[in-house]
Amino acid sequence: MIDIDASKVHVTLFKDFAAKTYTTENLTLMELRERVLNAAAREKGKLPWLKLAVFGTKRSANGSLRHDANLTHITGIELEHDDQNIAFDDALKTVSELGISALVYTSPSHSPGAERWRILAPTSQPLPPETRVKLVSRLNGAMKTKLGAQKIAASESFALSQAYFFGWVMNKPDRDHRAEVTIGNFIDQRDDLAQFEIIGSKTADQTSAGESDPFSEYSDSHGPKRGKSDEDLLALLKQSRATPGKGWREPMLLFIGSTVGKGWSDLQIKSACAPYSDGGIDDPDIRDLIDYTRKNFGKPEPDQAESGDATNAGPKVAVDPVDLWGNFKPPSLPRGLLPDVIERFAHDQGMDMGADMSAIAMSALAVCAGAISDSVRLQVKRHNTGWFEAPRLWVALVGPPSSKKSPIMTAAARPLRLIDAYQARDYADQRAVYDKLPKEEKLKTNPPKQVRSILQDTTIEAAQDVAKDSPDGLLCYQDELSGWFGSMDKYSAGRGSAKDRSFWLEAFNGGTYSVQRVGRGLVYIDNLSISLIGGIQPEPIRQIADEAVDDGLLQRLLPIMVSPAKAGRDEAASPVVAEYNALIRDLHCLGNATLRFDDGAQAYRQELELKHLNLQSLEFVHRKLSAHIGKYDGIFARLCVIWHCAENMVGFGDIPAVISEATARRVGAFLHGFLLPHAMAFYTTVLGLSNDHDHVTAVAGYILSRGLTEITNRHLKRGDRVMRRLSPEAGLAVLEQLEAFGWLERTPSRLRGAPAHWSVNPAVHQKFAERAKAEAVRRAEVRQTIADVLGAGVEP
Repeated sequence: MIDIDASKVHVTLFKDFAAKTYTTENLTLMELRERVLNAAAREKGKLPWLKLAVFGTKRSANGSLRHDANLTHITGIELEHDDQNIAFDDALKTVSELGISALVYTSPSHSPGAERWRILAPTSQPLPPETRVKLVSRLNGAMKTKLGAQKIAASESFALSQAYFFGWVMNKPDRDHRAEVTIGNFIDQRDDLAQFEIIGSKTADQTSAGESDPFSEYSDSHGPKRGKSDEDLLALLKQSRATPGKGWREPMLLFIGSTVGKGWSDLQIKSACAPYSDGGIDDPDIRDLIDYTRKNFGKPEPDQAESGDATNAGPKVAVDPVDLWGNFKPPSLPRGLLPDVIERFAHDQGMDMGADMSAIAMSALAVCAGAISDSVRLQVKRHNTGWFEAPRLWVALVGPPSSKKSPIMTAAARPLRLIDAYQARDYADQRAVYDKLPKEEKLKTNPPKQVRSILQDTTIEAAQDVAKDSPDGLLCYQDELSGWFGSMDKYSAGRGSAKDRSFWLEAFNGGTYSVQRVGRGLVYIDNLSISLIGGIQPEPIRQIADEAVDDGLLQRLLPIMVSPAKAGRDEAASPVVAEYNALIRDLHCLGNATLRFDDGAQAYRQELELKHLNLQSLEFVHRKLSAHIGKYDGIFARLCVIWHCAENMVGFGDIPAVISEATARRVGAFLHGFLLPHAMAFYTTVLGLSNDHDHVTAVAGYILSRGLTEITNRHLKRGDRVMRRLSPEAGLAVLEQLEAFGWLERTPSRLRGAPAHWSVNPAVHQKFAERAKAEAVRRAEVRQTIADVLGAGVEP
């Protein structure tokens, strides 16, 4: 039996079907499992490919490196099942019982009830290519016998250079992506299974899967072939390449119509067309022709049809267009999710001050993050010993001046300020003693360390001096975040703000940091770790977001939209204030601890990781929001540390080492039910609903005012000044965003190379009829005002 944690297999990775380049890695099966689980894309065609083999440098006629003549050795075998009749769990159990070391994972097209999976079984050493078919037959035959199945392996399993997608497709509604490792021996060392090779050998209907078949890469798993032969199809592709100008479209459309009728998927069609189209596998003209053919003939993609998505085969369900001018209202503070003391403190102080309880709670969480030492950290994954998270948060209170942001932060930070004041006085006393030492003794004595808990002077030079003696971490307290951002631009005549921003990016991540100063030598910081709490008004932060370099600094902040203040109450201080002060003191005294999730919490964390990857598909519409969500895996872990420490201190300075599933689920509910909606409100309301919100709303208003039923890039040149400034590429991006918002639907162009066309969703004119009238009046008034101004300057 092999050691799966030590034994590695040579894997060749291809970026795409074209395989013009490749990379290689030597991975353990567990490392390969992590790679398969973490790979994701918004569509199947964007996923990478893998092959357990060694390739050379010979290229095919199309420039591909992935072909039989270029494969020098195999390092394992791949067996694919796409008949959907053998469940993943049954396959995994069978491989395990056979005692074979392997990775079993679901293919991107897999869904519950439509089982598609693959087995990767490494060999003990690189073997000649001709041994592959025998080993595939061995595994295939053993599994057929064990499961009593007529067929296990798809025909592609026997193709020598066939590579395979790995990963999962975002936003697929019935996704069930899995990957598991079985422990056993190498497949080539299991001669006792050789008796099954004849049972598992290629059948007559699988012999066409070799390289001689021009379409061997495209599995005919959706029924028998019909219509044009493969030779006819290849001739159409060659004809389309050889036909210049508009004539290109006819043979290509015939090819696509035939393959759609055969049941090919979009990816299979695009992959076949790639060598004969100018844009490769992502050629927009090919995509338009496929969409046009499926729409006209009512032929949905095979995977969509089989997963029960009936809407693809019939009329489309009406899409409700997004209100591009509406405001997203964030939720109020939820009950029952926060640590008890913090929730009661936020509620009590909110009533006393007449201030937003959400802002008080988040300020308190930021203070807790600053109080807990970085020596308390969480190992996020069970087996990855390189990823640890300490309780480090950046919180921004966004609201008008009347929202009492400063009193809120003052109340939350008061107990940590007291600790910092004691530290400052202690340092001052020690420094005074040190300064009075004789010169000779002073040379032999180390100066006292300036250990602090609060940082307010935000020049990086001052921050570095404090941070080098405060390895447990600091809380940067900023009454106005606009000053914090502004301090990064103080060297506008010199080096610029890049180094300042780099320092703060490092401070969010934690870890060692060093800088060489002219005249002052090396400054080395054992652990640069700074939490942040600050307030800012909507207008300044909107300007900062527009003008600053998009390096991810802004996206690290957890924005809280603060409601306007109300009248407070005048009552005696509640006992919870003393409880909160005691909590901060106790958190500050915690000793070293390495925390871990229990099994349930670890499984839940993995669920959230997939959810966060799905949410990052918002990048298409709002890049900054997507980048912010990209930090949620780490922020979830950091919040778990704060929750666990605040609720589970045992005695003085001690906490249990295991974070429970119940805690993790409460944190996840708070992250997605409270923090994410506040982020949505901030990024869509304060910064704009989309990447180019002004352009998007300008085009949307033009559609409404003109009552358009279709639009192209050419229409944009007839609009207002904002629209006319758009380049063709920027205009295309705006129209694609409107499509994402349910306003438009892309339709194929009649000629190759013609501008893209979009039809307008009829619901747009119904839902926004009143705004259409107002928009038409506004534009008419603008035109009239211009005419009046110009007319006033003309002599009668």
